[in-house]
Amino acid sequence: MVRPHLEYGNVIWGPHYSLDQQKVEAVQRRATKLVPGFWELPYSERLKRLRLPSLGYRRRRGDMIQVFKFLTGQERVQSDRFFELAKGTTRGHNFKLKVPLAKSRSRQHVFSVRVIKDWNSLPSTVVSSDSVNQFKTRLDRHWENLKYEESD
Repeated sequence: MVRPHLEYGNVIWGPHYSLDQQKVEAVQRRATKLVPGFWELPYSERLKRLRLPSLGYRRRRGDMIQVFKFLTGQERVQSDRFFELAKGTTRGHNFKLKVPLAKSRSRQHVFSVRVIKDWNSLPSTVVSSDSVNQFKTRLDRHWENLKYEESD
């Protein structure tokens, strides 16, 4: 019941200060301790046993899903207003994005800038998915080791 409130609007507003991330994650951390027999377990172990990804992982995953929707035309928005495809890409996938100039700290945390490093690091098998559900499945498989980590 609480998770939708914690995740509402993450693509638009995602906490980028580590203290804010810790405060949001603390809500889920506390909730997992309420499960009988889980009080003594480390947080990452509680997440694994409950098959509950960390909120940091869910924020990153949500960002990647949104980028996929933008670039494949599944959102009613012109993707070229947010992203520019990199020209002359010889490594990785064909949907690599150009890193825009972002000098100010506030600009570095805007959606269209913060997602580029993660997106460009994805393999072509994930990026070239045919549907959103296929993209989600492949992304989760690719990022399996990040699912239960505590920090972003």
